[in-house]
Amino acid sequence: MIRKWHFLWCALLLTACDSGSNTVPTVPAVQPKLLVTVEISPTPDATQQDATRAAVIPSATPPPATAAASATPSVGMFIGEAESAGDGPSMNTVLAENSGQLPPPPITGTPSCPAQPDPVFGTRWNSDPAIAAQVGCPIEMVSTAPGKMQIFERGVMYARPSGEIWAIVPGEQRFWYYAIQLPPPPSPLGAPEGLFVPSQTFLTIWVSVSGLSDSLGYARTEEQETPLSTQKFQGGQLLADGSSGQVFVLLGDGITTMGPY
Repeated sequence: MIRKWHFLWCALLLTACDSGSNTVPTVPAVQPKLLVTVEISPTPDATQQDATRAAVIPSATPPPATAAASATPSVGMFIGEAESAGDGPSMNTVLAENSGQLPPPPITGTPSCPAQPDPVFGTRWNSDPAIAAQVGCPIEMVSTAPGKMQIFERGVMYARPSGEIWAIVPGEQRFWYYAIQLPPPPSPLGAPEGLFVPSQTFLTIWVSVSGLSDSLGYARTEEQETPLSTQKFQGGQLLADGSSGQVFVLLGDGITTMGPY
């Protein structure tokens, strides 16, 4: 009897040990599947198919917007080309400072010459471009020598020891020039009160040349000493009176004079 219980006790113990070590996994229950009813739409007609194709066609890129043309075209200002690659434009400062105005035309003065007028003549005589253009360039160096002068009612006479004589009437823009000695007048002449008969240096020319005495009139002063400077040009000659500082332009036609300056 004791052995029978012993046997049963061991059997129960073995059963308990096996149940703890050999656990059977639990199989989850199968989930039921859900049935979905898909409704098939009817076949679209031709109009619906065209609308579908139009919706999926990509739209064309719109052209760039163009500025509306203005009634009056806008004119830009040219500011110059770049001097070299990478340089900015060089702005015309005249156009920049005088916006909307054209630059003044260049002033033309004495033409460029290999030789220049002597400073003894100053610059007043060539301030007029027209006169400077007529005179042209110097063709000789200045010549300065002691001379004589006598002032008349309407002009002046100059002489050099070489025999050259100039008679100038500014009011008529006329001059006379002689480089030869003439015989003296046959008899002495008289002059109105307060005036003088020309000196012996100028008397022969004054009497002998037709119309000269009428243009000059009688002398207002006695003969005087003065340094005379002359310089020949392409279109004439300059004559400077060293005592008075006056300068005369004697054109190459042998008649026309400008001045005094």
